Amino acid sequence: MSAEIEGVVSKRHERRIPPGPRGYPLIGVLPKLARDPARYCTEAMLEFNDLVRLNVGFASIYLVTQPDHIHQVLVTDHENYWKGKLFGRASFLFGNGLVLNEGESWRRQRRLMQPAFAHRRIASLIPLMSEVVDQRLAVWEAARTDRRPLDIGKEMMSLTLRIISKTMFSLSLGDEELDVMAKAFNAALEHMTLRMFTYSLPEWVPLPGQHECQEAVKTLEAMTYRVMRERRQSGEQMDDLLGMLLSARDETGEGMTDLEIRNEVMTTLFGGYEATADALTWAWYLLDQHPEVDARMREEVARATGGRVPGFEELTQLTYTAQVAEESMRLFPPFWFWTRTSHEDGEIGGYFVPGGSLILLCPYATHRNPAYWEEPEAFRPERFAVEVPARPRDAYFPFGTGQRVCIGRHLAMLEMQLILSMVAQRFRPRLVPGHPVVMRAGTSLRTRDGILMTPDPV
Repeated sequence: MSAEIEGVVSKRHERRIPPGPRGYPLIGVLPKLARDPARYCTEAMLEFNDLVRLNVGFASIYLVTQPDHIHQVLVTDHENYWKGKLFGRASFLFGNGLVLNEGESWRRQRRLMQPAFAHRRIASLIPLMSEVVDQRLAVWEAARTDRRPLDIGKEMMSLTLRIISKTMFSLSLGDEELDVMAKAFNAALEHMTLRMFTYSLPEWVPLPGQHECQEAVKTLEAMTYRVMRERRQSGEQMDDLLGMLLSARDETGEGMTDLEIRNEVMTTLFGGYEATADALTWAWYLLDQHPEVDARMREEVARATGGRVPGFEELTQLTYTAQVAEESMRLFPPFWFWTRTSHEDGEIGGYFVPGGSLILLCPYATHRNPAYWEEPEAFRPERFAVEVPARPRDAYFPFGTGQRVCIGRHLAMLEMQLILSMVAQRFRPRLVPGHPVVMRAGTSLRTRDGILMTPDPV
């Protein structure tokens, strides 16, 4: 045997293959992963406590849940891990926006959009946000009078959609137009979930709901392009995200195309509407199940606001309320998974990972690792108090980490604090007795049958 061949054989023997569950013949763990992906990833993490290789029959998925491995994939070695073809399944909605873009083009877009999410800019949005919340709570008052339960998920969706359309695009849409937008976005997200979970199929294979999804995207695009056209025709300069995108120029003086703006509008809607609403929905459910936490949060709100609508100064004092939001996102992170694809052969945690491999990062599982979270299934907002001993930074990453951390994370946190505090001043949402709450992991974490709650008075 030649020295060259001996070297190749020796190198192969040195490659450490990550551990993983056995699974079934031919199809591996695919049925278990498809049935309840978030919980199955958690089970695999708890069993192996390492990088985990999931055999799905046609390929292997590399499950990343350990903080040092997360940091390697998303920070130190991020150039070897791109969004990949699974994330590409969302391109019909997001195009080449911030969620999917890569490289220098992504950096240019990030620079152009960053001013819209500056702290001073976000603070100036609070009066508009509180006005939207106050108007929506009038609907809650009517439901309380009629003793009519509300689907708290739909209510949070309605609130966050109104807020994002008002503060980001200066729109005051009527209920009918908002309902059209919400239904269209929901149809697109449902189809996105299906496309992602069938990513092994060729793009041309028709899937259920495809026509409805195409019509939904057309509806959203028509609304977006109409607002852009009206804004340009009016000549009005407005200090919102759309205004910034229309006037933004890079270092060469070049602006964004209409298609680029369309992509960022869709991306912002997803992060500022869908994800924030999901986080708030689970927060209300958890507060109902833990009355002692609910009482402590309400005491803080009363002390900081004195019964008034909170402004920026009051919101900065709602530290426990912020911890409630953070702990809710620990247990039910809206973005419960992230994916990457390896460009080239490499190693994660000393294990060999071939080029072209699908990397699955799962905040839902990582946030339940008992090595970093005492009683991980318990709802304990005080975990996020500043005096708590430091844990690895990437043991908690609901907004991602590294250079691609969510651009709107500060806006999302402020919005959640505002909604939690304003609702708590007037209502105490209570779960309808006997109503089942079953988690469903799609592109985000929702429930199978919604969460019906009565808006009881304080």
